[in-house]
Amino acid sequence: MDNQNLGKKNKKFSLYRLFNPQGNGKGVEPLPEGPDNIAKCFKLLGRNLTNMLYLNLLLIFGNFPILFFLLGYNLMVPTTTAASPLFATVQGAAYLNPSPAADMLISVYGLQQVRNVPTTGTYICFALMFLIIFTFGFVNTGVTYIMRSMVRQQPYSVFGDFFHAIKKNWKQSLIFGVIDSVILGLLAFDIYFYYINSSALMYMNILILCFYMIMRYYIYLLLITFDLSIWKIIKNSLIFLMLNFKRNFFAFSGMVIMVIIEIALISFAAPIGLMFPFVFFFSIPMFFGIYAAYPKIKEIMIDPQIN
Repeated sequence: MDNQNLGKKNKKFSLYRLFNPQGNGKGVEPLPEGPDNIAKCFKLLGRNLTNMLYLNLLLIFGNFPILFFLLGYNLMVPTTTAASPLFATVQGAAYLNPSPAADMLISVYGLQQVRNVPTTGTYICFALMFLIIFTFGFVNTGVTYIMRSMVRQQPYSVFGDFFHAIKKNWKQSLIFGVIDSVILGLLAFDIYFYYINSSALMYMNILILCFYMIMRYYIYLLLITFDLSIWKIIKNSLIFLMLNFKRNFFAFSGMVIMVIIEIALISFAAPIGLMFPFVFFFSIPMFFGIYAAYPKIKEIMIDPQIN
């Protein structure tokens, strides 16, 4: 086999295209000019489905500190304890003044439940988990850069462009990665806190989280596309969030559908449900968000400069 044929054969191999720093070549022909509607979105998604798997793995293992949380949770030791926080008080009162009524209260408030007790390894893993503030922005920046190329229908290299985007935007990626991870962490904590305390404020925090999840796509797109300060990126992203409501709703619907699919798989096919997050659970909703956000940015901030 001559060198020319060998080269053609190698370029068909997916791992070659994955690691090739020169990109994926000319690729398929661009889609005909037309509206950036849902049909076009799914056509682009279908053409890039294999690379969606690679990007999903980058989103997971690029943010490897989150794996320390899972490890730390598994290092917890299960033990039994009273379900009611009033048990200690009731037991103390019964010890000072024994009576049949006190024994009855102990039987009511002394019902046992299984709880996981943190170990030293758990605390170490949970501490290492906070390293995610240094990886979160980098990974999101690199993946956003590649998905923007998908939406633009331009050639790209998964690993080559991923690291190129991080190297080019590392300062703002690091700064916003810290801001982004802290905001998401606080919202998640608030939702959990208000949930266990049966507070209606939980729903307000869920609503804020939904809006912020859409706004993040504009932030990372503006970060890799324009030379703006962090404050201007956040301000413009908030404006785009309000201006592009229709497409934002489409992106949000895609996220909800993916969550519903995951819940259904966990409920009815648990092994598949456990594997699904490692396949497309993170990358496809992110693609929906980038696809919804970029055309509006192009219309308002890019096209006027070209024309």
